[in-house]
This record gives sequence, C-alpha cells and structure tokens, in this order.
Amino acid sequence: MTETAMGFLGIMTGRGHGNPPIAEREFCSQLCRAAPLYNLQVIVFHPDGVASDGQTVSGYAWENGEWKSTRASAPDVLYNRCLFTSPQEKRAASSALAALSRSLPWSRGLPDKWRVYEILRRSRHAAGILPETRLYKNTRGLGTMLAEREHGVFLKPRAGSHGKRTLHAVRLPRSQGGGMNLRGRDGANHPFHHVFGTVDEGLDWIRDFIGLRRYIIQPYLQLTDSCGQPFDVRVLMQKNGRGVWTLTGMAVRLGSRSSLTSNLHGGGTAVAPLPFLLAEYGESGGELLQELAGAAAYLPPLLEEACGRLGELGLDFGLDAAGRIFLLEANSKPGRTVFRLTGDRRAARLAAENPLRYARHLLLTSAAGPSVRRWTAPLYTGE
Repeated sequence: MTETAMGFLGIMTGRGHGNPPIAEREFCSQLCRAAPLYNLQVIVFHPDGVASDGQTVSGYAWENGEWKSTRASAPDVLYNRCLFTSPQEKRAASSALAALSRSLPWSRGLPDKWRVYEILRRSRHAAGILPETRLYKNTRGLGTMLAEREHGVFLKPRAGSHGKRTLHAVRLPRSQGGGMNLRGRDGANHPFHHVFGTVDEGLDWIRDFIGLRRYIIQPYLQLTDSCGQPFDVRVLMQKNGRGVWTLTGMAVRLGSRSSLTSNLHGGGTAVAPLPFLLAEYGESGGELLQELAGAAAYLPPLLEEACGRLGELGLDFGLDAAGRIFLLEANSKPGRTVFRLTGDRRAARLAAENPLRYARHLLLTSAAGPSVRRWTAPLYTGE
C-alpha cells in the first residue's frame, strides 16, 4: 500500500507490558488512529530501536486496526515520551536523541524541580504561588527547617516523578514523647510509616534513604479536602495547530486519606474540578477555577523563555483551606488519564489530538517548509 503524507511523526517511549511492549499504549494508539486526519504518518519506538547512524528507526505502526512491527526512515518530528526509571534508560534515550539530531524536536524538556523553581521565582507574578523551597544539603539544614515548621517538611527528589521516594517528616510534641513521625513512598511507590524516638534518629534514617540523590525541601502544606483526602488540580496546557498555548482541560486528583500525595500512580483518582471546588469553597469555587486557569496561562511562556520551545505542560496546583493557590509541579511529559476518569470527553480528545496538530504546525513553519513525503508503509515488517 502506497501512502502520501505531509510528514512523519516518531513517538519515542519506554517499554511496557502487553503487545506491543510500549508504554502508554492507549495514548499511542489514539495518536496513530487520528494521524491520518492531519496528514501525518506515525511510528512508535523504543530508544534501542534507533539505528546507530540515526538513519532508520524500528518500532510499531498502526495499520488496518492492528499494530505491526515496522522499520522506517528517521522521523521528521520527534515526540519524546520517555520517562526514566534507571540511569541505563536515561543513557539509552540520550544516545537515541543524539542519533536523531536531524529530526525536529516536538518539544524540549524541563530541567529538574530546583531549576524550575529558580526560573519561576524570578517572576514576581509566579513567585507568589511558589512554596518556599530549599536544597537538601545535610541533616543539619533539614533539622533547622524541621524545627521551624509546625506541620513539618516535605522532601522530594529533584528529578523524581509519580510521587516516588517522597517524604513527610514532622517533629512530635513532647506530650507524645518527642522524636519524629515520618511518612513516605519508596522507589516502587509503596507507602511506609516510621516513628523515631529522637529527631536525630529520624534525620539519620532520612540521610540513608536519600543517599546520593538530590532532593529539595518544602514546608508541608495541608492540602486536603473537608474529608481529609489530599488533592491537587492538574491543568493540561498544550499548543494547538497554530502553535498557541491553550488550556486543554482541568481535573482534581484525589488521594486516599492515608496517602501522602494525590498522584494517580500512588492509587489516587480524579473528579471534575468545578463541582469539587464549589463543594469545598462555596461560591468562591468558580472564582478559584478562573484563578487556576489564569495561573496556568502565564506559566508556560516563562518556562519556554528559559528552557526552549515546549509543546505541552502538566501543571499541578495545590489549594489550602483558605483557597490560596500553590504551584506544586510542572511536567513536560504529562499523562492524560485524568480526563478519562472525570468523563471529560472533549479534554480527552484534545489531549490526544493536539500533539498531532502541533506537529503539523511545526512541519508547516519549519525552516525547510512543508515537504510531502511518499513511501510504502510499512517500509519493513518483521516479527
């Protein structure tokens, strides 16, 4: 079968379970099915599917309602969806990106959490929604900050994701024997809880837990609803077919009462934002929704100016009992599951199709201009 397409989009992703063994298989299949609407061809591949010379990639294409193993020329536009779980995976992805240097990046990535904090705090507007943030350097500094905070501190890896290896430490009052109460999630995202007889014992345990990893420390913010469930608001910002930032959708992510975070990978769920905010904050819930949309709108250009061209951002906001907004995290490779959970079909469709619209925009506005490519698809089908 011979097909004509305006351009070739490559989606580089990690390994997953099932057939084919790709991460985010549902999202990738949505992209592949919708690609013909935008005159694009799509291949999904792992970093190790990139030839050493960068001339070809081996992966999977969606053809006639099923996945097929395929080898194709290097993509015109490269959509990097790799999330690293080990140094080896990070090195493999870096090598693949270097080999595909002639492919136009769909988006740059963000630096770690500390660098994002440093970028945003330069803006007086953005600084107003940033929690106080410090680098973890040693147990002495941690102990000092812990003594200053009634509700304790929150520690998280500078380059972590999904709530893994996060910690909430709080000093116990003398009436409870002193010491430290510690809750957290390990590297497999399993929750744990420890109580230490002295603060020094707790600090030593934290030092060993962190090891050589780089961490940041923030005051522990009480971001729970009236039922005691932790929650945050995920806002997905994406560029559309004109290369303009748009708000694709919003959702409230809810964790269990015993959970440290509301992250979906930690067992959380998602609900529609407006009914939730109205139930929690009364009539001001609608105003808070607009404030969140406004904050989400001015953050992407700030990050893009410092980090290079971006295509989408997942922005996580916390709200305290008084309705004060805090930016908790910015993610340049956000998920889309929240919209399926909330039943927001429009946001779910846009979340899947905007990457294609933006890829088409990049092809149309690239220095070389649009070039209609013709090939036989798949170029190679193997086992």
